[in-house]
Amino acid sequence: MRAYLAIIFAMIMVGGNIPLGKLITETIPPTSFAMLRFISSSLVLIPLAMMELGDLQSLRRLNVRQWFEITCLSLFGAVLFTTFMLVGVQYTPAINAGIISSSLPAVIAVLSFLILREYISARTAGSITLAMLGIAILNLSDPSGHVSSAAATSSQSAIWFGNSLIFAAICSEALFAVLSRRYAAIIPVWTLSLLVHALAIPLTIPLLVMMDDGLQLPSASICFWTIAGYYILSASLLSFYFWCYGIRLIPASTAGIFTALVPVTSLLIAVLALNETLSWLQVAGLSFIFLSLWLGLSSKRRPATNSNPSVQES
Repeated sequence: MRAYLAIIFAMIMVGGNIPLGKLITETIPPTSFAMLRFISSSLVLIPLAMMELGDLQSLRRLNVRQWFEITCLSLFGAVLFTTFMLVGVQYTPAINAGIISSSLPAVIAVLSFLILREYISARTAGSITLAMLGIAILNLSDPSGHVSSAAATSSQSAIWFGNSLIFAAICSEALFAVLSRRYAAIIPVWTLSLLVHALAIPLTIPLLVMMDDGLQLPSASICFWTIAGYYILSASLLSFYFWCYGIRLIPASTAGIFTALVPVTSLLIAVLALNETLSWLQVAGLSFIFLSLWLGLSSKRRPATNSNPSVQES
């Protein structure tokens, strides 16, 4: 029971952070906040990693190729995911970001086939098609829920750009999920999280210089820093730990069911806290992606099929 609760808490935190990211980037540039997140998380994770048994031994056994792969984990799972997501929510409603994030299992299935050569069943192929159809429907809608015409407004173009960045973030996180399969089993949780966030600091510097002209910290209210602190704590520590705790005790295919909590949480917060409106086209897009999720998970429950890896938020 504890494992299931851990997975549920992890997915609720992931979904809640999507609309919170939209609030945060209204005050601080996305790349500056990403750098702040990585530095703060690394400082908190250092004592936690030092308490884990076997952390030094696990790191000493890593070869050059494995260190390169861990650097890729940091690049995709931390730097690119955070940057794409925070920039993307500046251009598209948080509702869209939450809906697009629910296509993650389908994206993981595609990458598992391309990278790991895992078999894609007919049901999984149908799941991927439905997910892409749901995302395409979102790109037809404007904030009022109307279908875009040839004379599309600049607002509609911005939403399409934002949707593309959110999908790029999902692809980055899916790459992280695929590449991290082997390391979650050989490196303790806090140590692996520290590596991912510490390596993200130098990787973020070029983006910080290009996009923000250096680190920019605003003179914000206590309310802002409370929200920012919760985002950092939940994204870098709690959701990562809860996911790793749960995934070790229950099958990945079963844990994947709870990814449905990500768009649900995002939608609730976007509608209730950000006063966003759910249009009929967004409902249609969400329906296709939920159908995609159901179809993909029903194929995983068949004994002959291999489980695909699931997301873990870094």
